[in-house]
Amino acid sequence: MISATQLSQLPQDVQKLVQRVYMNRSVADFEKLCNRLPYCSAFELCILQPVLYMHLDPERIPAKSTPAAATDIELVFRSLHAIVTTLGCIDGGSAGSEKQHLLSAWNRVAPWLIFFHDQFIMCRANYRPVDKMAALRLVATLLFYVSTLGDKRSITILLTTPALYRPIAELWLLALKTKDKDVVCLSSPSGPARTTSFRVCSVMLVSVCVHDESFVTMLLELSGGIDAVTSAALKYLKSLRSMAKDPDTASKAFKLGLLVPVFSCCIGIIATMSMLDAAIREAYVLRQSVKDIFGALRVLQSLPLDREGMAEALASSFTYLDFLLKRGDDPVSALHQALCAHAFETMVHISPYGPLEEKVAEMDPRRINEAFFRILFKYSLHDKILSYVCKHVDAWSNNLGPIVRQDERLLDLWSKLEQSIRTYGTLRSKAETICWASPSEKGWVLQCHCDGTAEDIRFRQCARCQVVRYCSKRCQRDSWHNHHRLSCNFLKAAVGSSTPQRIKRSLRLLAALEVCHIRRKWDNILRLFATAHCEYPEDKERLVVELALDKYEESVRPLRDYLFLFNGLSENEVVDRLSSWPDHRGQLQGLQKPFLCSVITIHDRYGSRQILFSPCMALDMEIYGDSVANAQP
Repeated sequence: MISATQLSQLPQDVQKLVQRVYMNRSVADFEKLCNRLPYCSAFELCILQPVLYMHLDPERIPAKSTPAAATDIELVFRSLHAIVTTLGCIDGGSAGSEKQHLLSAWNRVAPWLIFFHDQFIMCRANYRPVDKMAALRLVATLLFYVSTLGDKRSITILLTTPALYRPIAELWLLALKTKDKDVVCLSSPSGPARTTSFRVCSVMLVSVCVHDESFVTMLLELSGGIDAVTSAALKYLKSLRSMAKDPDTASKAFKLGLLVPVFSCCIGIIATMSMLDAAIREAYVLRQSVKDIFGALRVLQSLPLDREGMAEALASSFTYLDFLLKRGDDPVSALHQALCAHAFETMVHISPYGPLEEKVAEMDPRRINEAFFRILFKYSLHDKILSYVCKHVDAWSNNLGPIVRQDERLLDLWSKLEQSIRTYGTLRSKAETICWASPSEKGWVLQCHCDGTAEDIRFRQCARCQVVRYCSKRCQRDSWHNHHRLSCNFLKAAVGSSTPQRIKRSLRLLAALEVCHIRRKWDNILRLFATAHCEYPEDKERLVVELALDKYEESVRPLRDYLFLFNGLSENEVVDRLSSWPDHRGQLQGLQKPFLCSVITIHDRYGSRQILFSPCMALDMEIYGDSVANAQP
């Protein structure tokens, strides 16, 4: 109720309208009052706030929309519409009571929003006195306004009401099926009204609730599962790219400023889905999401957005990528997708020079670039990544070098990364054409000695090691009896059981790096063996050197610590086979090997290290095993 003192401060015609509204439930009288609101001052609107909420009685909400409930529905519709027209003080005007009224009356507003959503937006009522689009504008605007209050605690309390979960989830899914329009309108006393699209509004709402387990359960139920939710979020990212290119968006600061929060919200939704156990196993998430995320980030990077906003967008993107590299089933594919979407170029261009605001200092793109450079260095050992970076390293050096040079620390990291990429590329080329030559463009180890033509060949892969291929069963049988029965276990140990498909494509590069590592660190290896002889006196003839190829580190331990690599072979069997194998091609010519063999370690998925048997020795045993076997008496 408005007090008599406050009522006297209103214009005479408004006083009469208020008195008539209090006296009866006439839709016509309330409509006249609502039509008068645009001509009231901010002070007068503040006084009128209680009148706008008087008809929002949750007890009068009907079970469904019927003609008998038409008066209540019409009064509430006009009340909500009137409330929307007074939301201009969201800009920080002197009058702010409409904000307090909305917050204090939210327990009366929310049930009616749920009713309007269910009956008129989702069209679950046969009798619909309120147009679907009109209901959508009201519900979306009020929910969006609450999500932009600025007080995170208030937002969370208001929007995480369980009863609102279904409407918010359904609005999010509905927005993708609806032609996107500017449905949210926030009036402003100090300037033009601010409008934004249905999709932007729905994403902002979901981002508030997505961390609640019960909301996620509801969203999964309504959408049809993790894949459907992720697919929907990716569609939002794609639509974000089209919105960014819209001249109307680019010309309005309010719309432009919402693109980064929406972008971050979409990534948050995708990340939440990815953290569920089932999502980790879905290759769809890994193959598609990274490419779309960094593609959208590249579009945002081309817009005139403030650097703090871009720092936030970059941090969201990199956090998700980092999660996939540490927790995903196929980190190499995830990183490759990011590179194909120009993640490297985009990250470098976003780097700011100068101080950032304190609230985004932890998202400094310079730190993200440093982390990304280190990631590239670790994963350049994989053929798929090395092939990509070798093709682009010249362009990166020419186009991005001047930007990187502005930061001494970044320049140092980039110089080391560039040198490693070029070195790895050269070593791989030499290994594939000279040291362990392969007639296959895919780097297969082919063991075929028959005269069959290319048309006759149907390659058969060894089912055990999955490295060697043959043109026929006869070649496979002959090779097995000749030497492959001896080398098979060692090839399998060289590619490992975790990700054999990726390792075998990189086997020649790893072998070349292994040889280089041993030659470069030979003196230190000898010192380590001298120490190991004292530490393991009973294993003097069975010591193994372990080489961390991506860390330039080495250690020496007994063979028994690595027996898990050899698929059930006993320690004596491993020693017998390795001891009888000569360094046939002289890769370490001139060096007196004090060790039985070497193993390598590389960066693996889930942030772990993968231990592999010597790729160099395994390839030698297979490729040159035939000639060695024939040469032996």
